[in-house]
Amino acid sequence: MAERRLNWTAGAQRLRAPTASGAIPVIVAEPAAPVQGTVLLVHGRNGAPGQPQIDEIANSYLLRGWRVVAPELPNSAALPESGPASKLTLAGHTRSAGEVWDWVVKQWPGDKRGLAGHSIGAYAIAHLAAESDPHHVLAVSPPKSGLVLLSARRAMGPLAVAEVEREAPLFLAEMETADATDAIGRITAPLAVVTGAEDGLVRLNDARAYFSAAPNGRFFAALPGEHHCPVGEACGSMLSAALAALQV
Repeated sequence: MAERRLNWTAGAQRLRAPTASGAIPVIVAEPAAPVQGTVLLVHGRNGAPGQPQIDEIANSYLLRGWRVVAPELPNSAALPESGPASKLTLAGHTRSAGEVWDWVVKQWPGDKRGLAGHSIGAYAIAHLAAESDPHHVLAVSPPKSGLVLLSARRAMGPLAVAEVEREAPLFLAEMETADATDAIGRITAPLAVVTGAEDGLVRLNDARAYFSAAPNGRFFAALPGEHHCPVGEACGSMLSAALAALQV
């Protein structure tokens, strides 16, 4: 039987990034090999650095010698100390990720720095990448707008929309207008997308639209049988291929 790998957070440090809105906890792991760069890895709605889909991404970077910095962003149901999940917004998620990105730049000024995100974390990093000069961008299960998420929910039926209205009403309210398409179009860094072919929240055509909006798209992959939070050996192999295409 294969030995089970520890979650990447097991050997990581937990630091605090000072921001204008208060300190944000960040999980920082160093690779076994000499550091080749630092990536900011942003979780999605109700996400956390230790979740399996984030663990998959983090380990792909660590194996390539990159330091991983993953914040515990506000208003996640998976992070009890992060504040009420009902107050989550795309704008707030993006703003908080940006404040941690500023901290990363100050902490490791000489490093190559990359941006990676899952779900609305990928939405957030599109805005950060458009306003800075990262080494690369890796987007997993990425929506380019709130309308992408809302349309998918509507396709699932009224109960799926009602669930978001109950759990995150502010998030639902901005879905009609929140859009990262312009930001993605201004990203000059090489960009890759990995998604689950069976994802019902960010459907395959929508993930492809995120990739197509980027002027420097290098790699797109859809994993058969995987949904919104892809994991497993095939996912790890595809993430490794994506990072190779990004010259990580």
